[in-house]
Amino acid sequence: MDPQINRRFFSNPDVVLDYARAAVNVGLWRSERMLIERYIPKAAKILELGAGAGRVSRGLALLGYKDLTVSDFSELMIDFARGVLADVPAGTQVCFAVEDATALSCGNEVYDAAIFAFNGLQMIPRRECREQALKEIARVLKSQGILIFTGHDRLNPERREYWERERKLWDCELRQKTLDDFGDYHHFTEKGEMFIHAADPAEMRIALEKAGFEICYTALRSEICEEPDNVKNFSDDTRFWVLRKK
Repeated sequence: MDPQINRRFFSNPDVVLDYARAAVNVGLWRSERMLIERYIPKAAKILELGAGAGRVSRGLALLGYKDLTVSDFSELMIDFARGVLADVPAGTQVCFAVEDATALSCGNEVYDAAIFAFNGLQMIPRRECREQALKEIARVLKSQGILIFTGHDRLNPERREYWERERKLWDCELRQKTLDDFGDYHHFTEKGEMFIHAADPAEMRIALEKAGFEICYTALRSEICEEPDNVKNFSDDTRFWVLRKK
């Protein structure tokens, strides 16, 4: 898999504009709000990774979270995020950073919590790079720090038939040669091509254990609550993971 495929996609001005619109028009999902407020106190120092144009961080600021670092590997996304978060409540401290989740620039044990929303972790090509990102997140979290992220689930009934067909192709060595790991797939949109990895929960549990996390909670979004149509149109069903650094 070309490691730059998603960097190019998320630096496309048309894609960035779509994310900026979603930051305002879609906002924080009900499921995101429920889990964030349950596990992350308002006083927490929070790092958002793969923040896009600031959809989640803007929602957090409106909920009363006061100490936010908004990061993404796309410089253009961060430029738009500055505008999206320009009207947050007074007293909210917001920092912006262009960051690669596999090599974070900050020191050890800086944050109380991290959020990697909208399947961002699983948009990192290659398993070893996703595992490195988890290790980096663990490094910058304080002891007992919380990580919340979402990712596509290969066992989701809506996609099970697709992955059963893919397994047969991989077993017969007929997979697409550009794919590195079972669960990888290309997603084609009118604005370009992007990469996503759909994980089996068992596979994910192994990676989380290796990175030094314990699982507090996991469920598909559809199992947590009913979302409004604008959220469903924005994103397919996805699995939430709530973790605590050991």
